Amino acid sequence: MNTEKETLYDIFLTYSYRELKELFKKSKTKEEQDFYMNLANVVLQREQRRIIGN
Repeated sequence: MNTEKETLYDIFLTYSYRELKELFKKSKTKEEQDFYMNLANVVLQREQRRIIGN
């Protein structure tokens, strides 16, 4: 794998919860909806850990 390329994780970090919810709304399949909802949940969990940690 080429380390010069942006990773999927790096791309994921650029999305906000709101953007992921919008992608969820525009999804054409249940599988795509599940994918975006799971990513949105990861964003929420990360934010909860950040808040609880403070």
